[in-house]
Amino acid sequence: MLEPMLDCGYRNERSHLVMLCCSGSGGFALERVIFPFELLTFHAPAGATVLIYGPAPQEPELLESCGVETLLLGLDAAGQHPLLPPSMAALLQDLRQRYLQDPSEENRRHLVQFEQTLRHSLPT
Repeated sequence: MLEPMLDCGYRNERSHLVMLCCSGSGGFALERVIFPFELLTFHAPAGATVLIYGPAPQEPELLESCGVETLLLGLDAAGQHPLLPPSMAALLQDLRQRYLQDPSEENRRHLVQFEQTLRHSLPT
């Protein structure tokens, strides 16, 4: 059975290239070079580890290390709350679609803000 994948994103806020290396269960591996100020969106299994490397004189230098859960873009489609009103669900779907079509920082920010608002306003 395939493990569910999480929607993740990493923005390179540095003025130089970095390399993102993500590894997880079942042999999952992802390596991508990310340009300065570029946003990389990707899918990764829960529990995966992300390492960010930057340039150094001899060999790449480890700059960051984190769990993939810290890079989540928002609510998973399957994890939507049962009390989410249809109008809010439609707005959430619209924001997700807009982000998929144009993964700009502004669209990501709108999506994340809306999803955080939903998390705080819906009962657990």
